Amino acid sequence: MRSANLLFYSLCSIFCILIFSNCASLTTHNNTLALVDGEPVTKDDLGYSLQISHRREDLSATKQFDISQYIQKLIDDRLIIQEARRMGLENSPEIQEKIREFVLRESVVKLYNEEIVGKVSVTEKDIADYYKENYESLTLNIIEADNETAAGEILQKVKSGEEIEKFLPEDEAGPEKQKVKDLVVKRKALKPALKEAVSVLKPGEISGVIKEHDKYYIIKLLDRQAAPDAELESAAGAIKSALKDRQIKELSDKYLIQLREKEAVKIDRELLDSINPDEGDKTREEWSKDMRPLVTANNMTLTVGDFVAMLPAKPTKSKEVILNSWLDFKLVDLDALSRHYEVNSELKDSVQRYKNVLLKAAFTRKVINPGIRITDKDAEDYYMGHQDEYLKPAKYKIQQITLNSREEAQEALNSLAGGANFSWLAKTKSKDSFASAGGVVDWKTKELLPDPAKEIIDDLTQGDISPILQNNSEYMIFRLMEKSEREVESFNDVKPRAHRAAYEDKFHEIYNSYIEKLRKDARIELNEEAVRAFEKPFKK
Repeated sequence: MRSANLLFYSLCSIFCILIFSNCASLTTHNNTLALVDGEPVTKDDLGYSLQISHRREDLSATKQFDISQYIQKLIDDRLIIQEARRMGLENSPEIQEKIREFVLRESVVKLYNEEIVGKVSVTEKDIADYYKENYESLTLNIIEADNETAAGEILQKVKSGEEIEKFLPEDEAGPEKQKVKDLVVKRKALKPALKEAVSVLKPGEISGVIKEHDKYYIIKLLDRQAAPDAELESAAGAIKSALKDRQIKELSDKYLIQLREKEAVKIDRELLDSINPDEGDKTREEWSKDMRPLVTANNMTLTVGDFVAMLPAKPTKSKEVILNSWLDFKLVDLDALSRHYEVNSELKDSVQRYKNVLLKAAFTRKVINPGIRITDKDAEDYYMGHQDEYLKPAKYKIQQITLNSREEAQEALNSLAGGANFSWLAKTKSKDSFASAGGVVDWKTKELLPDPAKEIIDDLTQGDISPILQNNSEYMIFRLMEKSEREVESFNDVKPRAHRAAYEDKFHEIYNSYIEKLRKDARIELNEEAVRAFEKPFKK
């Protein structure tokens, strides 16, 4: 665990040095670690590579970083990428499409941060005002009605002097039906229409009829207690989050409205109402060929056929909702792309790195993978040559005594030291489910042993008795009865694993031979001074 923590801090240090050294590189021009046929490998490239490795590899297994190793790997990657370009893979439709998708995705994120998130601001006053308004305690009588007429009649009766309790709902969850009286709630817990109505009431006053969705309500405010100042701090985090979400929603709605106005969006509502691809005279296939414009804007047109093609066979949402959702996404995509964020050096560099990843993967698929054919014989040969990779874990057969206190455990250990029989003590003293069997636990791998036993089991020889070990609130004594030697698993049991391992072995053989060949023909210049300066903080 300690080495993993050290590694984590080393990673953090590396990323910090990368950031600050890049700032310095503006004046020292020392950001380049190597040149591969004139193409620079930079500290930014190294930082990106380390982040990818940190996500994909078990870096915690290493105690120290070999920065030179990562730089050499970057050089190898660059050689492969350059070879992929020479083969024309960069211009393949598949890679071009993935690049377009990447640019769009990153552009939308940048637009969202620029137009929405970057404009969100929540002050301490905002939090205090929200707390004061929404966390006050209200004592209410609430009458619920199914329709407006019934609600109006109840309101007239209450205003004429009838007791409001007569019309309160009954508590159906209780053992006996009782009227729900004097409901105490935080204002924020009320439904929006009720929250608005109660805001203008004074204690003792009754609201008018309030509509909330398909229900109708009447409220009588009995009491109002201000939100206690002492609880503001504990609620501040949740309030800040709620206010941010509200601002994001408001800014998003405002932005989408402005976007529709800017793009002069027009929807043919009459045509939209007429579209009915799963009923009527026209089939869905006929609708899909309909080229009439359903939506027009400055930079796009959506035909009826295009819209029908996106409709599911059994829509769960209305045509209006589906169309508006598509329209919002499309307009945002177009606006994001129109800003050409990819011209900015930050996104430009990200696009290039992503393209390099795609080129390396494409080279692997088209050049290396086709040359690999692994037969059962190849897999078996690998298995025979790497049997240490297919060893079954050792198994242990133990006896255990479990007791409730260290004093009891010490007495048992003393008895064992005096020659007492372990099985007899387990049967008469142990508190666990193995007591009736004399404490015998069936064969188990170390992974399945109780945690205290895992730590000491390999220090015991057959017949040895452990010291007292604590396991949560219990105290245990173990005896090693037998231990099985590690055995090699049969080929048939590990055949799929052996195939994969043989494939990977062959892959690395071919890949490394390509690298060796490319290195012979390449001009590689290592900036030794920059590499040494970068390595220095991490060398012991």
